[in-house]
Amino acid sequence: MSYANLHKGVGYLPWCKKCVEDLYNTYLAQSNDAKAAARQVCRKLDLFWSDAVYDRLEKTASPASIMTQYMSRLCSTSLAGKSYDDTLAAEGTLWSFTVPDVPLEESEPETEVEEEPEIEVPEEIRQFWGPGYDSAMYLEMEERRQYWLSRMSGTGELDIGTEALIRQICPLEIDINRERAAGHLSEAGKLAGNLNNLLGSMNLKPVQQKDDVDADLEKTPLGVGIAKWEYYRPLPQTPDNMKDQSGLVKTVLTFFTGHLCKMAGVKGFHSRMYDEAMERLRVKRPDIDEEDDREFQAKFFDSGDDPK
Repeated sequence: MSYANLHKGVGYLPWCKKCVEDLYNTYLAQSNDAKAAARQVCRKLDLFWSDAVYDRLEKTASPASIMTQYMSRLCSTSLAGKSYDDTLAAEGTLWSFTVPDVPLEESEPETEVEEEPEIEVPEEIRQFWGPGYDSAMYLEMEERRQYWLSRMSGTGELDIGTEALIRQICPLEIDINRERAAGHLSEAGKLAGNLNNLLGSMNLKPVQQKDDVDADLEKTPLGVGIAKWEYYRPLPQTPDNMKDQSGLVKTVLTFFTGHLCKMAGVKGFHSRMYDEAMERLRVKRPDIDEEDDREFQAKFFDSGDDPK
């Protein structure tokens, strides 16, 4: 963000982050003084300079990254609308083009910047999100993570892949909101494309989430449909007293699987079931003894007739 008069048309610097870092590194190599190099960058880019802000960052940031973090602090509400002209006006050197030997008595003191209260962030939150963020960003990302966890089904712990995707999605959502609030719709659109890719990795796109399991059932292969039903609406375990009450399973195993095994010459449990069933159903020729034969003749033939 830039509040300089020459940048009012766009509202931000017309140079990329890498160019600014290269400029800072050039000044740092020449002066060997990180604070002087950072101020020189602010003077070159017409950005507001504050010793108080830099001194606070110097305690936690390294010289290589302090310029980037300093520029992010310029977006705070307490520094909004200020440029390097305000720095010079506060020091009383806005209209001085020579360095005085004695400091001007009428110079105004440096603008006091209200220090934002330091927010305590639990150590486990810092470990989850990693280093490099300020306290407000940590808490905002943690709030988004809790929202995602509350919306996701299941109560168990997340696998490492899902956890890694959430670690990328939450700060990306925050960046999109900030870019839109600043009026940078093109940047917000690019970030939204990255967000869609991450949602696709988690199978959370609307096209991937259909509450109606039976939707497009006519176009779904049978195996795919059964897999969907088993995943979304699995059948409960059948009690022992309710299993195969009609005997259909036993009938199929006996007269289809068992018969097939018998035909193929496969000996086993199913073929024995088939043999036992056929033994019960097989019709046997009755053995008629002589007494039964005489009784039969007496019933159907006269005594004088010869049955032969």
